[in-house]
Amino acid sequence: MCHRSVGLIQGAIESAGISTVSLTLRPEITFHMRISRAAYVRFPLGNPLGEPNRPDQHHLVLGQLLELLELAQSPETVVELPFRWRRWDRWLG
Repeated sequence: MCHRSVGLIQGAIESAGISTVSLTLRPEITFHMRISRAAYVRFPLGNPLGEPNRPDQHHLVLGQLLELLELAQSPETVVELPFRWRRWDRWLG
Protein backbone atom coordinates (compact mmCIF):
# COMPACT_ATOMS: atom_id res chain seq x y z
CA MET A 1 0.00 0.00 0.00
CA CYS A 2 1.19 3.53 -0.73
CA HIS A 3 2.99 5.26 2.16
CA ARG A 4 0.85 8.36 1.71
CA SER A 5 -2.39 6.36 1.74
CA VAL A 6 -1.35 4.66 4.97
CA GLY A 7 -0.60 8.06 6.48
CA LEU A 8 -4.04 9.39 5.57
CA ILE A 9 -5.80 6.29 6.89
CA GLN A 10 -3.72 6.32 10.05
CA GLY A 11 -4.57 9.99 10.66
CA ALA A 12 -8.29 9.33 10.25
CA ILE A 13 -8.19 6.41 12.69
CA GLU A 14 -6.19 8.48 15.21
CA SER A 15 -8.70 11.34 14.96
CA ALA A 16 -11.38 8.83 16.04
CA GLY A 17 -9.38 8.20 19.22
CA ILE A 18 -7.80 4.88 18.27
CA SER A 19 -4.03 4.59 18.66
CA THR A 20 -2.15 3.34 15.59
CA VAL A 21 1.35 2.43 14.51
CA SER A 22 2.68 1.80 11.03
CA LEU A 23 5.69 0.13 9.49
CA THR A 24 7.55 2.09 6.83
CA LEU A 25 10.24 1.43 4.29
CA ARG A 26 10.44 5.11 3.33
CA PRO A 27 10.84 7.20 6.51
CA GLU A 28 11.17 10.47 4.59
CA ILE A 29 7.62 10.08 3.26
CA THR A 30 6.30 8.92 6.61
CA PHE A 31 7.88 11.90 8.35
CA HIS A 32 6.24 14.38 5.96
CA MET A 33 2.85 12.72 6.44
CA ARG A 34 3.11 13.57 10.16
CA ILE A 35 2.13 10.04 11.20
CA SER A 36 1.66 9.61 14.94
CA ARG A 37 3.83 6.51 15.41
CA ALA A 38 5.86 4.52 12.91
CA ALA A 39 8.82 2.18 12.74
CA TYR A 40 11.33 2.13 9.89
CA VAL A 41 13.05 -1.02 8.65
CA ARG A 42 15.86 -1.19 6.10
CA PHE A 43 14.20 -3.79 3.92
CA PRO A 44 13.48 -3.63 0.17
CA LEU A 45 10.09 -2.38 -0.97
CA GLY A 46 7.47 -5.10 -0.83
CA ASN A 47 9.04 -6.84 2.17
CA PRO A 48 8.11 -4.77 5.23
CA LEU A 49 8.17 -7.70 7.66
CA GLY A 50 11.39 -9.23 6.35
CA GLU A 51 12.60 -12.01 4.14
CA PRO A 52 10.10 -14.41 2.57
CA ASN A 53 9.47 -17.68 4.42
CA ARG A 54 10.98 -16.33 7.67
CA PRO A 55 8.05 -16.30 10.12
CA ASP A 56 10.48 -16.00 13.03
CA GLN A 57 11.76 -12.72 11.58
CA HIS A 58 8.22 -11.52 10.80
CA HIS A 59 7.18 -12.13 14.42
CA LEU A 60 10.18 -10.19 15.74
CA VAL A 61 9.42 -7.18 13.55
CA LEU A 62 5.74 -7.27 14.44
CA GLY A 63 6.57 -7.56 18.16
CA GLN A 64 8.80 -4.48 17.98
CA LEU A 65 6.10 -2.60 16.12
CA LEU A 66 3.49 -3.38 18.76
CA GLU A 67 5.95 -2.43 21.49
CA LEU A 68 6.34 0.98 19.86
CA LEU A 69 2.58 1.41 19.95
CA GLU A 70 2.70 0.93 23.71
CA LEU A 71 5.88 2.90 24.49
CA ALA A 72 5.88 5.92 22.16
CA GLN A 73 5.75 9.03 24.32
CA SER A 74 5.37 11.85 21.83
CA PRO A 75 3.41 12.44 18.63
CA GLU A 76 5.09 11.98 15.26
CA THR A 77 7.48 9.35 16.60
CA VAL A 78 9.43 7.50 13.90
CA VAL A 79 12.04 5.01 15.11
CA GLU A 80 14.39 2.77 13.17
CA LEU A 81 14.22 -0.90 14.08
CA PRO A 82 17.54 -2.78 14.33
CA PHE A 83 16.79 -5.32 11.60
CA ARG A 84 18.83 -5.57 8.38
CA TRP A 85 18.17 -7.36 5.11
CA ARG A 86 20.61 -10.25 4.72
CA ARG A 87 19.89 -11.08 1.08
CA TRP A 88 21.02 -7.87 -0.64
CA ASP A 89 23.31 -9.83 -2.96
CA ARG A 90 20.26 -11.57 -4.47
CA TRP A 91 18.51 -8.23 -5.09
CA LEU A 92 21.54 -6.54 -6.63
CA GLY A 93 22.50 -9.44 -8.88
